[in-house]
Amino acid sequence: MQTRHPAALSLAAFAAAGSLLLSVPAALGQAEPIASKPVELNIDSGLHANAGSEPRVVWSETIDVGGAGWVRLYFRDIDLDPDMESVESSVIRIMSLEDGGTQHLNAWTLAQWRDSSAYFNGSAVTVDLIARPGSRGNRLVIARLDAGIDDDIMVPQSICGTLDDRTLSTDPRSARAIPIGCSAWIFNDAHHQFITAGHCSTSSLQTIQFNVPLSNNQGQIQHPGPEDQYSVDVSSKQSLSGSIGQDWGYFGVFRNTETGLSAYQAQGEYHILASTPPPVNGQTIRITGYGTTGGGVPREWNQVQKTHTGPFRSFSGTTVRYHVDTTGGNSGSCVLNEDTGEAIGVHTHAGCNSDPNSANNGTGSNHSAWQTALANPRGVCAPFGLTVPPLAAGQPATLEAAGASAGLTVYFIYSLQGQGSTHVRPLGVTLGLASPSLGGSAVADGGGTARLTRVIPSAARGLTITVQAAEAGRTSEIVSRVVE
Repeated sequence: MQTRHPAALSLAAFAAAGSLLLSVPAALGQAEPIASKPVELNIDSGLHANAGSEPRVVWSETIDVGGAGWVRLYFRDIDLDPDMESVESSVIRIMSLEDGGTQHLNAWTLAQWRDSSAYFNGSAVTVDLIARPGSRGNRLVIARLDAGIDDDIMVPQSICGTLDDRTLSTDPRSARAIPIGCSAWIFNDAHHQFITAGHCSTSSLQTIQFNVPLSNNQGQIQHPGPEDQYSVDVSSKQSLSGSIGQDWGYFGVFRNTETGLSAYQAQGEYHILASTPPPVNGQTIRITGYGTTGGGVPREWNQVQKTHTGPFRSFSGTTVRYHVDTTGGNSGSCVLNEDTGEAIGVHTHAGCNSDPNSANNGTGSNHSAWQTALANPRGVCAPFGLTVPPLAAGQPATLEAAGASAGLTVYFIYSLQGQGSTHVRPLGVTLGLASPSLGGSAVADGGGTARLTRVIPSAARGLTITVQAAEAGRTSEIVSRVVE
């Protein structure tokens, strides 16, 4: 069954009231939250079953918010009837009617997206509930959505001189962070995760986007397909939001729902973070990010990737300064030393004007608290470790996974056939086990630790058991034990 559900409120009616989002003073941090309005929906699918042997669409709804430039959905009261034994679940499929962009969310990836969707261009999306075979209690409620509205683009601040000299760019390492309206970049930690500004690392740091298309002719942002959008792991965030030289953020994202790839696997490149900025000696600095536009720059360039270079002005304490154009939305951009190709800091604060001696500001990579955070990663930034104690027949054994994503389910999987290769599509992982079996599961606590206790069967004496832990998008190392 499919119905067309017009949004409960007229977008034009509430757009006139102006955005609920506050502007960040240009002289401070350079975030630029994207302009949107909430729309309450409360669309309930009701309970649906699928007694068949194949997945089946059991409910469908088209939602149209007339006048919206884009939409993002939020769900509640969801039951996708996951089958823990087979690691399968029913699926929510969302498709933009404007460009066909499609996202699939199962019980595990929906948790990673915190019961929300990716961003979809246009005013209308179709939502399908696809029930897995043999499932009974499938239900979802579309609680609300965010609708993109036209933004009043201000004349940019922190331009060095009188003209905005930035040009369009396509650096695959640089990402847009929304809805906070900042920039972020992949760097060379153990899992190739992300750096941004500290004042960008709020609860509004939710989604990372690559391959961002041009905005429309009114300057309203447009979104890449869901295959280029990644959900931020809240448990991975570490940051300091402070004054100039005291502002940095470190975080990670989950694998993509459509491709199963990490951001680095999809983009293929990363920045090398230097341990400290160098002394100033005529170096050229490049800033690449997703700043706003104005002052004669095409509105289609608003909050899309742009780049500019200029001289390195100073390095003192933990502050780096450079005469390079930036605007709101550039916070979190990489401060790149063009002479060496190394990242030496993160852009955080404005400062440039028509004075040829003025400069914009960032935090140097030598900041001790930042370095401490990098040495102690959390969530998806941390190694996903597995501890298996000695196994004794007829005795209990507790397996422990560390560095898991807080609040998500960890699966403890074993094999009596040793190592091999087995793809588990619902989790988006390939296990390093041959003929694997599920030993059990546990939810990771706030510290990212999951534990499972099982009694080893008496008949297992002398067998070699090979074990691996897995969660959506990640697997641990493989551990083998001979049962005593």
